[in-house]
Amino acid sequence: MPGFNHNMETESQQNQTMVQPEQPRSRFLNSCNGCRARKVRCIKERESDTVCINCRRRSEDCRFSRTKVRKTRSAKGPSRRQTMDSGAADPVTPLSRAPSSPGARSQPDNLVASPSCRSIVGNSDAEAQFEPSGIETVHAANQMVSPTPVDYPVIMANEQDVSISSLAYFSNSKLIALSRRIGTTQVADLLAKIEAAVKSTTRSPVGVSPYPNDLEKEARSVSLSQQSRLDYIQSYFDQVHPLYPFLDRASFENRARSSRVGDIRSVDPAWCALYHAVLGLGSLYHECGSFNAFSGTAWDIFRVSLALFPRIVFGQTNLVTVQAMAAMAIFSVTYAALPIEGVLISEAARIVSHFQMTKAEACKTNQEFQRTFWVIYSLESEYCLNTGRSSIIPSHDISCPIPQTNLPFLSGFNWLQCKAKHAQMASDIYQRLFSVKARSSSQALRQREASRSLEELETWRLSVPESFRPGLRLRSHRLGQPQAVYLAVQIHFSYYNVRIALARVCLLAWVQDSEEQTRYKLLLTESARSIIDLVHFIDLEPFVLPWVQYNMPQAALFVLFDFIIEYPCHEETRKNLSYMQIATAYFMRLQYITGNMVFGTILTQFLQIATKFMEGTCISSITQPEVSANPRGSELWQSRDSGIGTIGFEESLGFQVRCDMRYVSPSC
Repeated sequence: MPGFNHNMETESQQNQTMVQPEQPRSRFLNSCNGCRARKVRCIKERESDTVCINCRRRSEDCRFSRTKVRKTRSAKGPSRRQTMDSGAADPVTPLSRAPSSPGARSQPDNLVASPSCRSIVGNSDAEAQFEPSGIETVHAANQMVSPTPVDYPVIMANEQDVSISSLAYFSNSKLIALSRRIGTTQVADLLAKIEAAVKSTTRSPVGVSPYPNDLEKEARSVSLSQQSRLDYIQSYFDQVHPLYPFLDRASFENRARSSRVGDIRSVDPAWCALYHAVLGLGSLYHECGSFNAFSGTAWDIFRVSLALFPRIVFGQTNLVTVQAMAAMAIFSVTYAALPIEGVLISEAARIVSHFQMTKAEACKTNQEFQRTFWVIYSLESEYCLNTGRSSIIPSHDISCPIPQTNLPFLSGFNWLQCKAKHAQMASDIYQRLFSVKARSSSQALRQREASRSLEELETWRLSVPESFRPGLRLRSHRLGQPQAVYLAVQIHFSYYNVRIALARVCLLAWVQDSEEQTRYKLLLTESARSIIDLVHFIDLEPFVLPWVQYNMPQAALFVLFDFIIEYPCHEETRKNLSYMQIATAYFMRLQYITGNMVFGTILTQFLQIATKFMEGTCISSITQPEVSANPRGSELWQSRDSGIGTIGFEESLGFQVRCDMRYVSPSC
């Protein structure tokens, strides 16, 4: 009977489905692919780590493959094929290979997404290298993450315009120009490795949260003696507080002695978070820091503050709440918390805006309010400057006065005012020259704004005391304390950071004026040399700001490398090579301290490429007397030395010629 047979078949199929054993799920192997290939033991410092010790030392991607799913004999037809497809033994799909939305695919900043760049690096390993490290690999089964704007390159410049971030120097078209000129894709390959390493340092691992689940467990895990706590607080006020003077020392120490900080339930969450953030910052000066994210004793202490973060955000807002966020934001700019820097700094700026601390009426009678606001505003402005984004707190909406705060080692210098003025200036410059709206400005308007910005930067420089003033030789023996030297380096780097960005904008604004081009090319190289002149003052310690210790020296290296490749026959090329040697020696020392190859070995290859290119191109022209017979003197760059015209130089800065012509031709 047809109906009866059909029912029997349906029931039989249902029974087979019910009795079919559950397919075993695949799991991750205990050893990563690299350690298995090298046949060495794969060891992780912690169970929660996503990168093993061997791959971290080698600065390589750490990937864990999945086991094969066992095939069952009862699987038939489509179910067998489904098992074979889902039981992948392949490595987990990295983010750079995940399918993306049409909007994400249209992002211009992705090197390997550019067809023109694919034609150059297609036969190299650049595309394979230009993917996030194993720390950004998806660690949940069957999880697929589509790339968002934050998943795109960190150190690559935008094709449309100059970035205010000095580190974002190269773009796709710049790499194309370099590859054509050098004849290889070595630069693209090196940048891909640096990109992967920077992403693994500055971005949280996918599927791994630094947020602790059990607050009381975290508090119990921090077992510090009373003497250690006192030492850490002392170090905080001696080393950190002069640079970020938002706390009242006497008030804090009195409350720290009287509070029962061990009892998490009975202590004010904001105060507890502030207290442990101060302890974490002070412990950095007692060998408790780390160059690796989410590791080290200082990070373990700070996790108590991080566990209280939701209570601070959703709790009552008062001065202690804002101060807790300020201390957490300061800790976030260290290596240990760098992946969550943006979260903590942005949240601190949001609370400041919500608390109306930008208004003079809200804090005109309380200097502690004023100092806390300006510390957070300066932190947020510095973060935006180094990442190329606009500030949450608009500078034109600030009326809070800047209080008088003198440095203990230099009376009469209002450091907080100097830092606040620089933050406001950087915010205004971004709005006028680097924002989306500014990109549509006419050439004449851009020229006026660029000249105005350079004048403002010079005015700020002259307001700095001579012993700290950028542009003058830094004499450490006159400053005395190491902390004063570190502050001087910060001030110098803050100045050159903005100066490099403005020089690149001016090159675009005066794209058809050869005399102005020469002036701003010289400004770029002078800034890069001045940065490298200061690297021997930088302590190779985890408490040093990463943008001081790594970002600025690397930006200077990029600038000098670019000009050596474009002007190999110029008489200043040998001097630029010498500066590159100083920079690479510094990075090799940094690699020795951190154990990270990206800090030294990879960057050293830029020097090798530049030296080989110069010697192979026109080494004989450098010693010819005609080259130095320049009526303007040796300080001016001459485009005839390398035979490069305006279009070639536009390519070297990573600009699209067709986009730049909108500043010249009204019809474009």
